[in-house]
Amino acid sequence: MNRWNQVDPLMLYQGENVLRTLLNGGHQAFFVGGCVRDELMGQPVHDLDIATSAKPDEIIGLFERTVPTGIQHGTITVLMGKHAYEVTTFRKESEYADHRHPLSVEFVDAITEDLRRRDFTMNAIARELDGTLTDPFDGQSDIQRRILRCVGVAEERFDEDALRMMRAVRFASTFGFRPVKSLWAALLAGRGKLSYIATERVRVELEKIVLGPDPLRGLALLQRSGLLQYAKAAQLPVKEGADAESNLREPVDDKLTILVRRLLHRSPSRPEWLKMLPLLPTAPAGLRWSLLLQGLEISGEEVSGLLKNWTFPNQIADETAAIVRFDEAWGATRAELLEEQDLRRKWIHLQIEFGREIANWWLQRQAILLQGSVYGEMVQQRETERMSLAMKWHQEVSIHKLPELAVSGRDVLAISSRPGGPWLGELMKRLLLHVALGELPNERRPILEFVESVVREDGDKRSD
Repeated sequence: MNRWNQVDPLMLYQGENVLRTLLNGGHQAFFVGGCVRDELMGQPVHDLDIATSAKPDEIIGLFERTVPTGIQHGTITVLMGKHAYEVTTFRKESEYADHRHPLSVEFVDAITEDLRRRDFTMNAIARELDGTLTDPFDGQSDIQRRILRCVGVAEERFDEDALRMMRAVRFASTFGFRPVKSLWAALLAGRGKLSYIATERVRVELEKIVLGPDPLRGLALLQRSGLLQYAKAAQLPVKEGADAESNLREPVDDKLTILVRRLLHRSPSRPEWLKMLPLLPTAPAGLRWSLLLQGLEISGEEVSGLLKNWTFPNQIADETAAIVRFDEAWGATRAELLEEQDLRRKWIHLQIEFGREIANWWLQRQAILLQGSVYGEMVQQRETERMSLAMKWHQEVSIHKLPELAVSGRDVLAISSRPGGPWLGELMKRLLLHVALGELPNERRPILEFVESVVREDGDKRSD
């Protein structure tokens, strides 16, 4: 391994300069962890982490621009141009108080001792500037055999950091590796410790699984392991007077745990949809999450609250829910024998309600479902025809929001000579829809003339 093939050239050039600076300062220095693993696997390298014998204050003294990212644990971020490099002093860690954070860190002088504290053998490989590898735990061999194995005793690694169990499932899923028996047995024995890990940390691993290349395998592994049942978001609240620790560790079913179980048992309402999951793009995340949740009978009303309970960002939760609700609303037209003109009106109304972006994402999702022939023959033909029409209507809509109208609420109030009230909001939405449908030009005079006719009509009704 004398050349890097998976790294951005500028990032590599500056990273090698960091190594040279450390070496010229009389210290040992190596590229370590995921960058070495990914290069060996032929995967894109996204960052270059460095381990060194230099102490944090010595690292700071060698470079002009540094950030004390985790100085208490020996990590300094070195800034070189537009790139940042985490440089960490060789260390070993003491006992872990909460199955996540070490009580103390001890700096050491040998790279082998530093690699010994890492999670999996494939992540415990160091690379020198000339390409020489230090691989004391046979990580290269495990990569070649496509197996996932802990460094040392698996029970000890998972006891130190319980999040490593979720990482094990994620790596097995994203890389297609097979966990060795000792790792899997330790995971099953130690899964209750996941209750000590913050929900957001578990959620990040779950996101990487669902957005990875083989999400179905990852979710199946999660179900087989029972891990999610012990995550904090799946726990009952502590009852007054109850033993806190036993209550925390008690596994309970929530929607997300249930959906994973359904997946393994092949009992979702739309199993054929789930086969399309890996074909969907990973951005926006709501595309995959909407298909997964909807395919497992999670309604649009439930989606947002479910994801927020698992600490998903509001944007992802809301976008996912909107895609599901859009599909539910448009799907309701399947039960109605609507003419094309009525379908067009329904589509544009939904596009205005949910927004152009949500409609566009739904179209992307639907196109992939249709490519996978997930519907019966007759339904497939009908949905293909509707998809073609919807794409045409989607492009026709030139206005989506009230500020895009040629008139304002103030204009409407002035011409109506009526006080404001709920009627104004309803009328503005009506104007927006008429313009979007092409029934009114988005021009001030025609719109205000329409408003005048509506006001006269309302007045005539009142006089009657």
